[in-house]
Amino acid sequence: MISFEHRVLSEYRIKIAKIETLAKSIVVHREPKGDEAKGASEFLDVLINDTDRFYKENSEVLSSNGKRPHARSRLPEEKKWNENVEQYYEKNPRRRPRK
Repeated sequence: MISFEHRVLSEYRIKIAKIETLAKSIVVHREPKGDEAKGASEFLDVLINDTDRFYKENSEVLSSNGKRPHARSRLPEEKKWNENVEQYYEKNPRRRPRK
């Protein structure tokens, strides 16, 4: 049986992958000023808002497992999240992402 924590982490990973895929396709689109790219940009905003809401609801689980809000996130940085992430990386130094 899959734990709640594993489910939250997997769903967050999927949401981030969707954002990255859509952002990449917008950047390399043949007509960046066209209607199709504008619609995709609006949908990207919807995805980012959804991911932000998901992170806010499950911030305790995500931050205690070393997950920060996505780089495109519009969430304000919170001290507790940063402390949880740093504690996670102190316990698991090999999992620290490359800079």
